[in-house]
Formats: sequence, structure tokens, C-alpha cells
Amino acid sequence: MKRNMKYVLLGVLTMVLFLAVVWGAVAMIRPTGTQAAAGEVKNVDNNTVSAAGVGNISVKPDVAYVTLGAQTKEKSASTASAENSNVMDAVLKAIKAEGIKDNEVETSQFSITPQYNYNNSGNPTFDGYQVINLVTIKIKDIDKASTILDKAVTAGANNVSSVSFDIEDRGKAYEDALDLAVKDAKLKASVMMKATGVTQELKPYKVVESAYSTYPVYARAQDGMVEAEMATQLIPGTLKVTAQVEVTFTWTP
Repeated sequence: MKRNMKYVLLGVLTMVLFLAVVWGAVAMIRPTGTQAAAGEVKNVDNNTVSAAGVGNISVKPDVAYVTLGAQTKEKSASTASAENSNVMDAVLKAIKAEGIKDNEVETSQFSITPQYNYNNSGNPTFDGYQVINLVTIKIKDIDKASTILDKAVTAGANNVSSVSFDIEDRGKAYEDALDLAVKDAKLKASVMMKATGVTQELKPYKVVESAYSTYPVYARAQDGMVEAEMATQLIPGTLKVTAQVEVTFTWTP
């Protein structure tokens, strides 16, 4: 009887030691962080969520840029250049009479290039020199853009390279676009978190500006050449300013 009791006690002690070893092993591999409940999607060590946001602002242009000038061709480079200079003098005088200041005009292109004609065999024949002189005019009163363009053409400008409308101070428009982009990112993050059961208030943790762009309105004369008799109508339209951000939000569990 005593021997049987001895075996029982040994068995109990062995079982206790076995359970102690198993419990210790489980404790060693158990995560120390707070465990997320089943079905929750969140980082238990750093409660964050990231979302991209886009903000678009449409604004009316307040400045126009017109690039135009003279294109002449003569047998000699000096003759072509002199003729071009006379035309440009008349063009500049005409636009300044409309209120354009010296610091609102700058040369954008000047070139003197030999011209050749090619026969059916591909052999070149010299055909004189071409001179192109273009200036870019900044027009702050966009309502006068059409008038200034017509005056320049009447004075002899025969090459209108481009007409574009823009906003002189893009800073304010871009700030508004950034504000919308951050709000858009927060809305997206809130929707995603609510769908996973997180209803706490999200607070910005990190904001990264990822893109900035504007889309000005352009108008071009066909083939770059214009006739003095043409009537010009320029429609400014609107410009689109876009901001994109990547925002990381955090919350308190």
C-alpha cells in the first residue's frame, strides 16, 4: 500500500513538473504587445494608417503671355536681318503704345539660318537667309490681350508662336489645393478605418507632398504664321491647379 502511494506521489510530481515546463515555454513565446481582436486590421505597436489625397482648384487666369515676332527672308543675311529689325521696331512701338512696359517684353528666340531648295534628286540649291526674331509679351490686363495681338500683327508681326493664360501668383491657389488634398486623404483614411471597426479620431502623423501641377490654357496660330487681316479672339478659360499628398494618420486605441 505504501509502495502504491509512493508511485502515485511520484506521478503527481512528474505531472506538475511537466506542466510547469510547458507553461514556461508558452510564456517565452507569447507576444508582449496588446493583441488585436479577431477581425481588426491595425498595427498593435504603431496604430497608423496611410492614405493619398488629391486637391483640385479651378481659377480664372489673370495674366497672358504672347510670343510673337517677325520672320523675314532675303538673299543676304544682312538684308534679311535689317528688314527683320525694321519690322520688330514697329511691333514693339505698337505694343508699347498699348501700355506694355519694357520689363514686360523679353526676347525668346532669334536665329539666322540659310535656306535651301531641293530638287527631285535631292540636290540642294541655296535660297537665301531666314531671320526669326520672337519676343514674349507679358500682358497683365488679359482683356487687352486680343487688342495687343492685333496691333502687333498690324504693325508687321507675321509669326505668332504661342498664346497662353496663367495666374501670376500661384501660391494662394496651390495652398487651397493642398488644403483640399489633406482633407481628401483624411476622409479616405476615416472611411477605411471605420470599415475595420476603428472609430477613434485620426490625427495627422506624417504629411508628404507628392505632386504639384497646373494646366494653363494655350492657343496657337496655325503653322505659326498669321495674316494682318485676321480678327483675333482669345478666350482665357480656366486653369486647374492640382496638389497631391500622402498622409499617415495615427489614433489612440
